[in-house]
Amino acid sequence: MTKIKVLLVDDSGFMRLVVSDMINSSNDLMVVDTAENGLEAVQKTKALSPDVVLLDMTMKDYDGLYAVRNIMKDTPTPIVILSSLGNTQPDLVFEALDCGAYDFVNKPTGVLGSKIRDLEQHLFGKLRNAAKVDIVNLKQKGSKSNNLQHTFDTSLYDILAIGSSTGGTGALEHILTHMPENLPIPVVIAQHMPQEFIHSFAERLNGILPFSVCVAREGDTLQPNIVYLMPCDVNMGVAKKRDRVVFQVFGNDFKEYNHPSVDCMMQSVAKAYGAKSISVLLTGMGSDGALGMKDIFDQKGYTIAQDQASCVVFGMPKAAIETGGVKSILALKQMPSFLVSMLS
Repeated sequence: MTKIKVLLVDDSGFMRLVVSDMINSSNDLMVVDTAENGLEAVQKTKALSPDVVLLDMTMKDYDGLYAVRNIMKDTPTPIVILSSLGNTQPDLVFEALDCGAYDFVNKPTGVLGSKIRDLEQHLFGKLRNAAKVDIVNLKQKGSKSNNLQHTFDTSLYDILAIGSSTGGTGALEHILTHMPENLPIPVVIAQHMPQEFIHSFAERLNGILPFSVCVAREGDTLQPNIVYLMPCDVNMGVAKKRDRVVFQVFGNDFKEYNHPSVDCMMQSVAKAYGAKSISVLLTGMGSDGALGMKDIFDQKGYTIAQDQASCVVFGMPKAAIETGGVKSILALKQMPSFLVSMLS
């Protein structure tokens, strides 16, 4: 068996030793070398051509963000971030993801990294999946937001529901930054990420978008021209309450993914809005959202899946397509203008 070659980058000698031993204990992963800072990471990536770079963010002189930017510019390689920075500065993690990092694993805090082995299988899964990714689709480009208004007539649709996972933060930013500032309907989004990141992601989007972004709260009424992110500690959807639609927590678990479940959110949208809903399923591992999108399709709502060529991971859109519940398959770049045309 050919093992997946990992370049491990961390400024702590102890962490390099512990994580190297952990990775080398697997059957299909091996640490090909280690580096102590971002500059060394860039140099060794170019010299060794690893399959994946496992990268800390906080390092002296040349940090992880330096490494991500320069690796993706000079020697594009899948990068998994392993850092405790997510506990204190999630914005820098999102910036690294925008620059092309594949995914992020939050390094646990503990005496001399004693809890790092709790992440073993989770981390191994990220490394294996990163090694398979199409590197072209990791090279995200930042975009200025669209501050122009669009003339909307009476729309056939009352809500836009979006589900996403791995690679989804960049895809969401691309779509939302290309939407006009006077969106006539609410947008609800279920993005797989740790709960401690979701409020920072909302703040980040608020800083680059001309309309309001918030984390949904149970009981709040959905309003047009607001983007709502589902919280990541419960399964939340929407429900009709007389003449309004509100957010509601659902206690049931879902087979594919929970907290947040895209299926939960989309199935509730199908029930509350029916044919007046648009749903979009973006890049992500697994098949969460396929059942919910099929429900919207069956209710005569409009369903869109991201195409394979523009996905970081094609799992979720592929699963939805295979159910027969997808009306259109679009490249990421096509989606904003297509969505605006549907609402006009």
